[in-house]
Order: sequence, then C-alpha cells, then structure tokens
Amino acid sequence: MELLAKLLGGADRVKIMRFFLHNENDNFSLSTIYEKTKVKSSVCRSILNALISIGFLEKKRQRVTILEKTKKDTKIKENISYKLNNSFPHNEALKDLLFDFELLDKKELASRFKNIGRIKLFLVSGLFLNLDKSRVDILIVGESLNKSKSDKVFDILSSELGREVVYSVMDVEEFEYRYKMYDKFVRDILDLPHETIID
Repeated sequence: MELLAKLLGGADRVKIMRFFLHNENDNFSLSTIYEKTKVKSSVCRSILNALISIGFLEKKRQRVTILEKTKKDTKIKENISYKLNNSFPHNEALKDLLFDFELLDKKELASRFKNIGRIKLFLVSGLFLNLDKSRVDILIVGESLNKSKSDKVFDILSSELGREVVYSVMDVEEFEYRYKMYDKFVRDILDLPHETIID
C-alpha cells in the first residue's frame, strides 16, 4: 500500500478510490463513505472534492420532501450522494492497479493479527491470489483467539482494500475435528489454491 499511497497521493485516497471502483454502480452518502473507508470526515470531503474535480466521481443532489410530524408541515431536504463516474477513461487501468493484491506483503498481513492469540495456521486465498472461486480470503487457526480483536483487524483491512474480506477464524480443536470429518468448507479451502503464511 505504501507505494500506491505515494503514487496516488496518500493511503486515504487509495482507500476511497478502491471503495468506489469496487461499488461502481452505487451511490453513497458521506456518512456511509466515512463508515466504510474509516477516513476522517474532513479528509474524506477534501479527497471527494479532488476526485470530483478530475472526473473520477460524480456528486448527486436529490431533493426530498419530508413531513414533520410535530408541526404537521413539509420540509424540503437535499440529499447529497457520491458515485463513480463510469465514463472516466482510466477506471479499468485503475482497477488493475488498485486490486492487484497479489503484490501485498503477506507476512506483514499476518503480523497484523499477532495480538489476537496464538496463531498456528494463517493462509490466504481468494482476492489475495486473484482468485474468483474461493471459500475465504483468509483462514486463521489458533489457540486462545479473541474474536472481537480479529473482527476489528478485518474491519480495518476491509476498509483499506475497498471490499469486504471473507474470512474464517477457528480454534485448533474445531479445525482438526472438521478436517478429520472431511468437512466440505475446510476441505474446499485446503484443496483450492492457497498460500500458507504461518504453519
């Protein structure tokens, strides 16, 4: 991400561009963009305005009539949303650049989870290997794993990549049981192409 951030003007801009390229047909409010990208509101506004100025994004205004129950009166509210400009000439080239997750440092990726417990197995597949057919993007197996901590790391990771990371976290006992029982989910992960980072 560091090289892309330097090339494209910062990590926050990369996150926002990825988010819109992945959700190319949808409109988003400012609050949704803040929530999904984890970019501070003031920084986010500045980046959105810059991306609008070059034609990468479109700003949509929609007037909505609201009936106020207390006053029994109507009020006109303007909703503002943002959308990828599908006519922007460099969208496909940007997708190739921004979604090439095979270039990510997988060891650095695994190190983000060092505080969630004792990890015995950490493997990547799916979007990290540019594979469409995969059960998960990341599988973590370990001991004394803290699910809430791992969920937070995955939430931040998803915001950086501009898409939801599909993952599974399980303890060693559950993994070994499911493996021995030829559990389809576990077998599919192991049978399909993957890369083991910690074993």
